Amino acid sequence: MAPAEDFQLPGPDPVQTLNGHESGVLAMSWTQNGQYIMTASQDKSVRLWNPHSGKHIKKFAGCHNQEVNDIRIAADNSKFVSCGSDKLIFLWDVTSAQAIRKLTGHDRKVNALAFGPKEDVLLSASHDKTVKIWDLRTRARAPIQTLTDAVDSILCLMTHKDVIITGSVDGGLRHYDLRKGQLVTDQLLQPIGSISVSEDGQCLLVSTLDSSIRLLEREDGSELAAYSGHSNRRVKVRSSLDPSDSFVVSGSEDGMLHFWELVEATPLRRSKAHEAAVLCLAFHEENLVTAAADGTIKVWRPQRAC
Repeated sequence: MAPAEDFQLPGPDPVQTLNGHESGVLAMSWTQNGQYIMTASQDKSVRLWNPHSGKHIKKFAGCHNQEVNDIRIAADNSKFVSCGSDKLIFLWDVTSAQAIRKLTGHDRKVNALAFGPKEDVLLSASHDKTVKIWDLRTRARAPIQTLTDAVDSILCLMTHKDVIITGSVDGGLRHYDLRKGQLVTDQLLQPIGSISVSEDGQCLLVSTLDSSIRLLEREDGSELAAYSGHSNRRVKVRSSLDPSDSFVVSGSEDGMLHFWELVEATPLRRSKAHEAAVLCLAFHEENLVTAAADGTIKVWRPQRAC
């Protein structure tokens, strides 16, 4: 994977700061058109924002009775799903701000969500060591399949084409090819808190709770690069590649934001971004949004020459 030569880091100062959550922000998701973001919080709510103007649009609350751990927005932006430490998953209508379906079946808190290759399939990962697969086209109460291979809590989950990829506290990075009926496990020996895929689909970026980030070849699990210098030992901290596959960015438990060059893994910049742990971040094109354990959300863009 060759990095692009014209990439730009986000500037050192935020262009917007979004305030409204009463406690830590645990997850975020952009709408596909990049106009809005949603954030999920320990304050039991989900909020919709315009990150470009800094305006708060809508609050979604009243269903989860514990912290909201993850959210995913449907492709048409009309609905989204949320999961929480209350073991529940809700499907919401954005316009009415009402939950239109509740999914139950996990025995412990639900940590992560992902849509399947087809958006009418939803996957949920839980502290109960399982991944459940739900068919949103039906009103059936039970999941259509449960994956039970992990031996500890599953913290993160993603899909790529027809493959489901999970990361567990047991250190297992599991690749499920449901069409072939195959499971491949890469053992990283440390709890896995974050997984993301490169834009070209060739690599996985995996964060573990020993303050390490690894770039892995997706097909064979070989390590291509490793990144360190941030602090991540207690909670899930998100890392990501930028949309040009040029650099890696990660939050840190000390409130710092870290950037590394992709191939050589050399540090590009570290700077104070928040007053509390930077837990999640997400790109849309050149716009980066970060959120922290104190509930603040910040928007960053590359600096433009005058």
